[in-house]
Amino acid sequence: VEGRLSCFMWQRSYFYNKARMATHGWHLRWFTLTNHKMVSVPDRTDFEKHRIVYPPFTEVSVDEARLIIRIENEVGKRNFYIMAPSAEILATVVQKMDDTMQGHEEVERRATNGTGDSEDLDATEAAEDHVPLIELPVGGSNMEIALFFLLFPLRYLIHHTIPDVRTLDHHGNPTATLPKALLASTSCLVWLIVGSYIMVASLEALAALMDIPDAVVGVTVSAAGTSLPNYVASRVAAQNGFGNMAVSNAFGSNTFNIMVGLGLPWMLYTSIGTGFQPYHGLRDEGILQSVIVMASVLMVFVVLVSLSKFLLYRWHGIVFVMMYAGYLAFAIGQVYL
Repeated sequence: VEGRLSCFMWQRSYFYNKARMATHGWHLRWFTLTNHKMVSVPDRTDFEKHRIVYPPFTEVSVDEARLIIRIENEVGKRNFYIMAPSAEILATVVQKMDDTMQGHEEVERRATNGTGDSEDLDATEAAEDHVPLIELPVGGSNMEIALFFLLFPLRYLIHHTIPDVRTLDHHGNPTATLPKALLASTSCLVWLIVGSYIMVASLEALAALMDIPDAVVGVTVSAAGTSLPNYVASRVAAQNGFGNMAVSNAFGSNTFNIMVGLGLPWMLYTSIGTGFQPYHGLRDEGILQSVIVMASVLMVFVVLVSLSKFLLYRWHGIVFVMMYAGYLAFAIGQVYL
């Protein structure tokens, strides 16, 4: 199409903006530049869900030696770092960006004079602004609006108890201080603890009312509920291109659950609760079998990933979901059979 330039380039992740060297910090995206806007989509399935419409920019810096273009934005907005695959593409993209900046100036001039096209204005809006938790979703469905009002008390408490650390300076780097980041992390952990306690207490009451063994509730609803935050964190990391972080989070969270989540309460109970006396009331309700199953699953995971040269494919997920379903059937069968 005349007046349009499309090509593959790499964009540096915001997470690595302060890193001097990042081997996994660049993500391949398909860029499209016109005389009025610049957009990009990731090189993956469902790319439209992760489409970026870049805000109007009036300045770019070019590092010809490293083939990197830095798009300068206004104060409070992040800068974007883009790397071209070759010097020829770099020169072509820089020239097209110059046309795009002139188009931005034309759009602003027409908007100031009252003759601008609303579609042009919408096309130059930034797509990465953070929407506050307590802000009513604009253009949301009836279900989204209903859920918003239903969860508004919780949203309000979280909004005012967890500091927002997503503010950026004019270089696109975080402006949050270390104490503020630590406070935000601590607040998040407190909310996770509160939510987990409420969930476990509710499940205990539900199991007692419905005469369901605690072991069944523990390996099904309780285990899934306590792992949902880990699932969300891993999914977000994977969608943003941090596959290593997603896998590490899955293993690290379970290691924490076993070593600290189980070890710390047990140490406190046997030291303070029993006066440092040995505890003989632990019942072996299939613990040995469960440990053997978990060790076997870990071995299967290592073997499968090794065979695929440490690359994860969709069929890996299908295999592990089927293995989890088999483990649930085994655990529940031990209780009822």
